[in-house]
Amino acid sequence: MINSEKLKSLVLENTVIPFKFASQRFLADGRAVLFWPEQDLLVFSDLHFEKGSFLTQFAHPVPRFDTRETVKRMSQLISEYQPKTVLCLGDSFHDVNARSRIEKEDLENINQLVMQTKRWVWILGNHDPDIPETLAGERAHSLLLDEILFVHEPEDISNHTHCKAQVVGHFHPKTSYKLTHKKVTGKSFVFDEKLLLMPAFGKYTGGLSTSSEIIGSLVNKNNCQIMLTFNKKLFML
Repeated sequence: MINSEKLKSLVLENTVIPFKFASQRFLADGRAVLFWPEQDLLVFSDLHFEKGSFLTQFAHPVPRFDTRETVKRMSQLISEYQPKTVLCLGDSFHDVNARSRIEKEDLENINQLVMQTKRWVWILGNHDPDIPETLAGERAHSLLLDEILFVHEPEDISNHTHCKAQVVGHFHPKTSYKLTHKKVTGKSFVFDEKLLLMPAFGKYTGGLSTSSEIIGSLVNKNNCQIMLTFNKKLFML
C-alpha cells in the first residue's frame, strides 16, 4: 500500500485525484493507472507490449524498445504503490505473435515484476486471447471484486450476479482541452455511475476521442466525468 505521505504529495502535485465510483473510493493517477485502496489493487490497461516490433514489420520507422520502456514505467509505479494485487486489463500484448518477437530480457523483467507481487492477474483482451506460457500470473476473462467487474470490453452486467459496475479498457480514450491558453491532448479516464473507461498505458497506443459517438454511446452523457492526463498530471474536466 502506498505511503500516506507520498500519496498526499501526489495529490498536492495534481498527479493523483481521489474520486468515487460505484460507491467505492479510487485514486486516478496522471501516469495512466488506477488504484483501489480498499482492495490494494493497481490497474494497468492496454500495455500493447511489442507494438513497436509489430509496426517495424511494415516499415514504420519507430524504435522497437517500447516494451522495455513500458515495463520500466510499470516497475516505478509498482514500487511506489506497493500493491498486493496488480491487474492488467487486457491487450497486454499487441498481437498473438508478440511472444516470438519479444526479447528474452524483457520477458525476464516482466516476470520479475509478476513474482514480486502477491497476486498478478492478466485479463485477456481481443489482441491477446492468451498470455505466453513463460509468464507467471493468473489468466482470466474478467475479475469481479466487491460488485465491480474488471473486463477488457464492456459486458451486460445484468448477466453477472452481484455486479453493479464495470471497469474496462479497449477504447484508449483521449481528450483535447484548452489548458492555460493552449490546447493539449492526453489520455483520459472517463466514467459515469456504472462504467469506467481506462486510459491506455502502452507507449505506442493511440486513442479514441472522448467526443466520439462510440464513447458517447457507452456512457451516460448527463452524468459523465472526464479526467485528462497531461505531463503526468491529472485534470478533472
